[in-house]
Amino acid sequence: MADKKIDDASDAPPTFSDADKQKARRWFQQGKTVVETRNYEYGIECYITGLGFWPEAVEEGHMLLRAISVARLNAGGKKPGMREAYKKPMTGKDAKQCMLNAELLLSKDPKKIEYAEGILKNADKAGFNDTVKWIAPILLNLIKAEKKPNTTKLRLMRQILESAGERIADQGDHTLAVQCLEYAVNAQDLVARLNKDDGVAKDDLKDIMSRLTIVRGRYRDGEDFRDSLKDADGAKLLHDADRVVQADDAVDNLIAAARKELEANPGVPAKISGLVDHLLRRERKAEEDEAISILRKEYARTHNYSFKKSADDIVLKQLNRQVRDLRVRARESGLDADEQQLRLAVMDQRETEISIQTERCEKYPTDLREKFRLASALFKAERWDDAIPLFQEAQNEPKYRTRSKLLMGRSFFEREIFEQAAAVLQEVNDEYEVAGDDLSKELMYWLGRSLEQDGRIGQAVSAYGKLLRQDYNYLKGEVRKRLDDLKNRDKE
Repeated sequence: MADKKIDDASDAPPTFSDADKQKARRWFQQGKTVVETRNYEYGIECYITGLGFWPEAVEEGHMLLRAISVARLNAGGKKPGMREAYKKPMTGKDAKQCMLNAELLLSKDPKKIEYAEGILKNADKAGFNDTVKWIAPILLNLIKAEKKPNTTKLRLMRQILESAGERIADQGDHTLAVQCLEYAVNAQDLVARLNKDDGVAKDDLKDIMSRLTIVRGRYRDGEDFRDSLKDADGAKLLHDADRVVQADDAVDNLIAAARKELEANPGVPAKISGLVDHLLRRERKAEEDEAISILRKEYARTHNYSFKKSADDIVLKQLNRQVRDLRVRARESGLDADEQQLRLAVMDQRETEISIQTERCEKYPTDLREKFRLASALFKAERWDDAIPLFQEAQNEPKYRTRSKLLMGRSFFEREIFEQAAAVLQEVNDEYEVAGDDLSKELMYWLGRSLEQDGRIGQAVSAYGKLLRQDYNYLKGEVRKRLDDLKNRDKE
């Protein structure tokens, strides 16, 4: 299997031969084939077998298996019983097998925190670094979804990811180390927010943020992670850079130091981004405007579009903040003058966003992410006819497929082309596999609205009824009222 002993994660990460990867891929293909016939149980077994040959197959193995587990659950698949869980221990000397046992159980109960935790623990023990990074956000989201997140589990998660990040950093994979430490920060930040009076939780958060900052900064110079920790003054300065709440004098010092660095190294991208980052910390318009000016001058000098893109992002952020503040003021004052100012600000925000996104689509004509963002900006500006073709293109990007179809359907709805709206929304409802989340409810709501407007009352009643079974008070009872009105109309 692996070219080195996988239970020893202290040295280099385990590697896997081409022969093992080919064996794994054959099992993955077999799993994919049987899942197409809805034989989820055997499909899961195939993927687990394949992962036994190549445990670090994230995209080809873990991610697809996770999707299969959700599909199985939606199809009525049963959760593992006590006997099955007992036969698949998640603790023991063989970390790889324990990880596979945990993943098999999670595949049959995809919301069970303990199974995701079992994958994280054993993947870390075995040194499966890519798998650690893959399971971390899944586990964090499962914990967050609880009514009362378990801080003990969050602390354990933080400790595992912090240790993994340091180990991975020592192995030389700095990008992956940063990603693991970022998840550790997220876990500890939640602990601190749940225990606002816990000084230890806050200190632990500061400590892990310092470590993250050191890995981000020091590794650019190729220093050893453990040696970098010995630089107390440097660690303090870097710690100041990422503190959640910073004193003004600390930020002033950071900006001044970054200016000197840029003056000594003009045109160096890292020095430019360093100064810009510090100028943006306090969300002060004057400092943001300075950052915009720096980036635009660099764009004019180099014609490197990334500088203009960063400057435009700051402009959009300023406009969004202005709209947010004006909305609060208008709500609190109730004055027509404030409402008018808000309307003008919203118009400016939308037109600026459309202009920026149009330019980005011209610069990156094959980037479907940018097309989705432009389509979304056009949708907000009520330019439905311009938005629909872009959503049709953007749906080919898997990450944006569902949202593109939802907003495309809504665009047809606003154009009062209700038959097409219902067709698009029915299609995306059939495709979407996560039942009961906010997006699934939104999809079902707009399907019901489209069917209602298209005169298909029976189908609209069915859609609204399904939504009520998921969330009886959706939209503060609006769906209940619509359903009652349709039923009363049918009686008449």
